Amino acid sequence: MKTAEHIKHSLDAADRKELDQALLFVCLAVDGTSKKTYKSISRVGERFRKFINDNLDIIELMFGGINLQETVFPFPDVKGNIGVSFADIIYEKFRCNLAHGDELPSGYGISVQIAEHHQQFVIDIANQSMTLPQSAIYALGLACVLAPANSDQKIGSNLYNYRDTINTYVIDRWWGRLDCAKQIMDFDSQIRVKMDFKNIWPTGPMP
Repeated sequence: MKTAEHIKHSLDAADRKELDQALLFVCLAVDGTSKKTYKSISRVGERFRKFINDNLDIIELMFGGINLQETVFPFPDVKGNIGVSFADIIYEKFRCNLAHGDELPSGYGISVQIAEHHQQFVIDIANQSMTLPQSAIYALGLACVLAPANSDQKIGSNLYNYRDTINTYVIDRWWGRLDCAKQIMDFDSQIRVKMDFKNIWPTGPMP
């Protein structure tokens, strides 16, 4: 399936409020886009994370208010080590489980957008889990659309779009146009809050 089809299916699912499915399709789009972008990287997890980290400026703008570049979340990775990035969470907790047909780990999920540019992002320290806002789906999707490796993609309809705080991106007009998009994105006035968990950072071995 082409990246354009994954993006279309993601947005269709999001419109139906089937957010797990919407995130699965956008993760598949990240998979395909990262494979084309980093042809020398054979490991799926490595290139998946790298694509997210290389596009965090766009993802932050769409995600809403959090400095994802510097925030380290006090949760264990798959090896039990405490301290994970946004890219780790998307890959390990969401992408891998959804792609393999497994349920999301307890406490992890995606919350429905309550209004335009009003998101719910929940971090449960006690249970070491989080609920992503619906905007995470759109943030990852827009990064895929703008990636130069996808300049040849096409949905075939101008009804599909993404929106940041000031711009609307009709998807079929923006495939591969990363540099152009960055010229009109409002990076200067965006809120970027670094979340500091040092006061509640877990100590000792994981149970």
